[in-house]
Amino acid sequence: MNHLESLANPVINHATLVSVLGSYARPNDKISELIAKHQLVPLKRGLYLIADSQQPSLELIANHLHGPSYVSRHWALSYYGLLTEQVSVVTSMCIGRSRQSETARGSFHYQAIPASYYSVGIDSIQQDKIAFMMATPEKALADLLVSTRKLRIQSSSAMMNYLENDLRLDSDDLIKLDASCFYDFAKQGYKSNMLAYLGKALESLGDL
Repeated sequence: MNHLESLANPVINHATLVSVLGSYARPNDKISELIAKHQLVPLKRGLYLIADSQQPSLELIANHLHGPSYVSRHWALSYYGLLTEQVSVVTSMCIGRSRQSETARGSFHYQAIPASYYSVGIDSIQQDKIAFMMATPEKALADLLVSTRKLRIQSSSAMMNYLENDLRLDSDDLIKLDASCFYDFAKQGYKSNMLAYLGKALESLGDL
C-alpha cells in the first residue's frame, strides 16, 4: 500500500483517494480491493480510514465524520483528566443539527449549538503528526452543561453542588480552570445565566 503511505492524514475522502490511485485504470475497483484486504476502513459514504499498525486518532476521525465540529463534553473532559469515569462515546459539538454516527472505529455523537457560541473556546491539538480541533477544558465543561437537557441551575452555590456531586469533578481540578472564560462564553447569548453561574462558582473556589 505504498501509494497511501505518504499521506499525512489517515482519514481520506473518496475524491482524494481516487486521485492518489490515479495510476489504476479502475480506481474504484482498487478501493474495493483495499477494503476487502482491510487496508481501508469505511467510516461513512465517501470517507475512509487508512488502516495501519498505529491506533488511529478518534478525535481526528470525529472532526472528519461531521463538520464543522470539535471534540468536547465528556470525551474532552476525560482527555484533560477532569473526568475519571471511562468514556466510550466520542462527543463533539457542531453547527447544523445533532446526529450520531456508528463506525467500525467507535460511536460518535454530535450536539448542535448556535454558530456564535460555537466559535469560542476551541484549540487545535497537535498529536504526533496530526492535529484535531477540541474544546479547551473550560469550553468542554461549558458545553457539557449547556447540552444537558432540562438542567436548571439558579445560583452559583447550586452550580457548585452540581459540579461536585452530580458530575463528581474534583475541586482541585476546577480551581485550575480560568473562571473568566465562562463570562466570555456567556457573552455569546446562549444560556448566558447558566454560564455566568458557572463562572461565579469557580471564582468562589479561589476565595476559599
